[in-house]
Amino acid sequence: MTGLLIFLDIMFIAVFGFNLYWQSQIIVPAKYKSSCLILAAIFAVWILSGPINSWAYIIMAAAFLTVTLMQGTGGIGAKRLVTNGFFATLINYKSISHVTLIPVQVLHAKPQVISIFTTINRQNIQMTFNRSVDELKQELRQVIPQNIEIEVSQL
Repeated sequence: MTGLLIFLDIMFIAVFGFNLYWQSQIIVPAKYKSSCLILAAIFAVWILSGPINSWAYIIMAAAFLTVTLMQGTGGIGAKRLVTNGFFATLINYKSISHVTLIPVQVLHAKPQVISIFTTINRQNIQMTFNRSVDELKQELRQVIPQNIEIEVSQL
């Protein structure tokens, strides 16, 4: 059992380092995905309800919960799109075929933009940014290829 826990420790620490590197490359952060916070709380209760009898278990639990909390962070990176969510991925800007920006104005709140990135293999990635449409469009033009259309749509 200790061997499995040490393997999981190494795996989660490696995922932590991977996430830390790519999240440090984010130049325009998206809104934090709060479902990861809820998921981390559920996992914390479940993991910590069992007997804690080794350092390997404590390190595994801490690394797993930290990685789960980190998955809520995403945004427009300098080299790739960093998606948020529990199954976060990196999207190369060359594999994006279309971008749709939808401005959302809530009373007495900052402007928000819902962005939908469509990849070549027809996967849609949705992120919300606390910026105006013009600011976000300008930031996107600096990182995505010029042949990709950025469509501004309305609700």
